[in-house]
Formats: sequence, structure tokens, C-alpha cells
Amino acid sequence: MRKRSLLALAALVVLTGCGDTSASARPSQTPKQDNKQRIEAVKADCMKGKGFRYTPFVREKILLGPDLEKAGTGDYAAMKAHRSKWGFNVFSNLVYRKELEADNQSGGADPNVMTKKDLSSAQQKAYSKALAACQAQAIKQITGKSVKSQQDWFEQADKLLAQRRTRELDGDAHLVELASAMADCMTGKGYQPAAKNPTSMESWGQLTFMREMHELARKEGGRDIPPYTSAGPFYQPTHLADADARRYLAKEVKMALDDLECGKDFYAAYLPKSGEVAQAAQAEFGIDPD
Repeated sequence: MRKRSLLALAALVVLTGCGDTSASARPSQTPKQDNKQRIEAVKADCMKGKGFRYTPFVREKILLGPDLEKAGTGDYAAMKAHRSKWGFNVFSNLVYRKELEADNQSGGADPNVMTKKDLSSAQQKAYSKALAACQAQAIKQITGKSVKSQQDWFEQADKLLAQRRTRELDGDAHLVELASAMADCMTGKGYQPAAKNPTSMESWGQLTFMREMHELARKEGGRDIPPYTSAGPFYQPTHLADADARRYLAKEVKMALDDLECGKDFYAAYLPKSGEVAQAAQAEFGIDPD
């Protein structure tokens, strides 16, 4: 079984109508969006003071093709092309795993992994402890945010993003109207969206299949995996047969395309604004948006 954070998946939700942030949907560069680089520089100085070498590392942005950029703005044709293969970006993680792994390598390798690997076992433990302390110090210095750990850092960013999405997206009267019309359309196709507010309509399809995938992982891992909650994390099965993964993906693709047909107008209005909200919240914490 593999665990995946919801924050990582949230990056996918804004770009393709199930949570991804495209370059086209990003706001103009601001000082806060340089926080990641600044945090890395402070971490390096802090580690040097503790007697360790640390190279500031920010993974290069993976350049999106023009079609994927269009999908991030709610372009119908681009979204349809993407969803026809990837669905809501859930079971496609299993079916197209090798393709995704190749893409993930394009951001470059973190040189600090080898730096730590060259240390003795005792030194590695000291390195990890020092790095955790330096990261917390850097985040506090650059962003003013007090975090206890890497997990706490992401959880706080998640909380801020959820608050802003509720206020700025669910509070938008035009988006509320479009989301309600989309929900009615999906109900007419035999689906049962949990709620009609904009953020729920954006994510309900993806969450439906995340829940299904999580339950498959629970069957593998038993009591080691907690029940699924939308607050995450969720787990991926590691022993699902390829044929079964493709069967689940086919079901996901069909629903994703129905969702797009009903939400054509909704996504065109929602995705650009959602991308800006996500980008700003993550940048405030110095977290890479991708």
C-alpha cells in the first residue's frame, strides 16, 4: 500500500477540473511566491551552523504543454482530452504509473539525499534532527508561521486553503449558481453529488474514486489503514491487477466526462479563480504549488 497526501493531489485538482494549478491560472509573481527559495537559503545557513552541508534545493517546475495549460483555465476541449485518458486523476495513477514516475523525475534530484546517504547511521539521525529544526526555524523566519514538523507545515497550509476556498469560492454568487445547475444536470444523469456548493462540485467526483481506491488499499492493509476521510491522507493499493485498475479507470473516465458535460460553464468560471486561491495560500507557507 502507498500513502498519498491530499495536498499533493490538490495540485492536480485546479489544473484539470479535479484540482490542478496551471501556469495560465497562476497570478503574477509576488514576493511571497519566492518564499520557498528564501526558506531553502535559511535552511542551508542553519545547517552550516550545526556542522552539516545542505544545498538549497527547489525542484524545477515541470513545464506544462499548451493543452494542459488550457485545461487549467477550464477550456472544454482541453479538459475533455485530458479526462478521456486520466479521468479524475485517481486510478490513472496506477494505470499510468511509469509515465507519471518519468514526469516526476524531470524536476531534478535533490542533492541532499546523497549528502545524507554518505553519512554514518548515527550522523544520519543527527542530520535529520538538525534539518527538522532548521526547517522549522526557516519557515518561522520567512513566513512567520510556527510549525512543529513537515506534516504540521502541510496541515496548516491545507487548513488555510480550505478556509479561503470556502470564503472566496463558495461565497461567489455566480459560482454558486453555476454549481447548482451542474449538480442538477448530474442528478439527471443518475449521479448523486453530496452537495451543490462550488468546492464540493469541483471535488466530489475525484473524492468518490479516492474513497473507492482507499477501500481497496484497506482490504490489503487491514487495520493498518484507517477508514477514509476527506481530510486524508488516502492510500493506494499495491497489488491491484492491471486489468482491474483499467476497469476502475474506465468507470472513472465515464463519470469524469459526464461531469465535464454538465459542468462546462462552471469549470470555465471556477478553475481560474480556484488556481489563484490555491497558489496564494501555498505561497504564503512557502510550499511549492506543484
